[in-house]
Amino acid sequence: MNFIDDETTRGAGLTRFISHLIVISMLFILPEFIMNFTVPHRSAGVPWLFYLKSAVFIFVFYINYYFIIDRTLARRSGFWRFLVCNLIVLVAAILISRLIWDWFAQAPSPEQLAKRAANPAKYRLRLLTYILRDAVMIVLTVALAVALWFTDRWRALERRRKDLVAERRESELKNLKSQLNPHFLFNTLNSIYALIEMSPDEARDAVHRLSQLLRHVLYEDRDKVALSREVEFVRNYISLMELRLGSDRVETDIDIVGHENIQVAPLLFIVPVENAFKHGNTADRNDKISITVKATDNSVECLTVNRFRADTVVDKGGGIGIANLRRRLHLIYGDRASLSTIVSDDTYTARLTIYYK
Repeated sequence: MNFIDDETTRGAGLTRFISHLIVISMLFILPEFIMNFTVPHRSAGVPWLFYLKSAVFIFVFYINYYFIIDRTLARRSGFWRFLVCNLIVLVAAILISRLIWDWFAQAPSPEQLAKRAANPAKYRLRLLTYILRDAVMIVLTVALAVALWFTDRWRALERRRKDLVAERRESELKNLKSQLNPHFLFNTLNSIYALIEMSPDEARDAVHRLSQLLRHVLYEDRDKVALSREVEFVRNYISLMELRLGSDRVETDIDIVGHENIQVAPLLFIVPVENAFKHGNTADRNDKISITVKATDNSVECLTVNRFRADTVVDKGGGIGIANLRRRLHLIYGDRASLSTIVSDDTYTARLTIYYK
């Protein structure tokens, strides 16, 4: 893993170096290249000297980007060190530029020497102008290096922040699912335990159905599953509960025709469904549990309605299962999903809606 990260870092560094080189070349080399073709008298001299001078500016940029800024501005109280280092670089770059010009430029003609001797002040002023021009260019080059360095650093920190958020989100989702599965298993085992005394044969059938449910939980350990598989899981759970309560106690309306392949996060609908069976007034055979799952072109909705005893204290928040479900919906879908719970008299209603468009 570290090897891959190192390779990725090196690849990003090489890409950054090449992109910077292209930008700097366009700023310093391209203008000279164009001038040599558009201004005739420049081509008569030694045009490659201008490119060599541009290389000095490129050197100033990279020595700042890779060495000076990281060792001065990136640390506390490093501003003055940054100024001193760049003052040394400025002086060195100007000297190198003048040496390159003096060593490799064509020797002045006798007429040019005569003009210089006749008006030395004008020649010194012109030379000072060239030096100031080079100094300004070097300062702008340093400023460009600082701007790009801080921009790249900000982008790196932003990528790291997003990676940390994604890692934290994934870790939290795994933690919530680890809480969900034991919660679901605990409720189901309680139902089977109650069924053992009533009908051992049905209890064995219930254990078989439970094994299918657990196989589904293990198999669907991924980000998204087809809506048909999630609905099948809910159907199997309802069938398991009907073994204990009786099929006449559950009203089911499931319609996802034409939307079977819609991708949804796994193990979402089972939470309000099992919550309805857990908190429903199952002792009264006249009370029914209603479960509805319907899909449209842009959303899927799971609606559960169950009655509870009037003397039962009901948590309007829905308990641990519903609280975890709310958190999972927020992490996965954000504002593209909603969960509402309503307690009215002795009826509890939960409505889960997921928008996939």
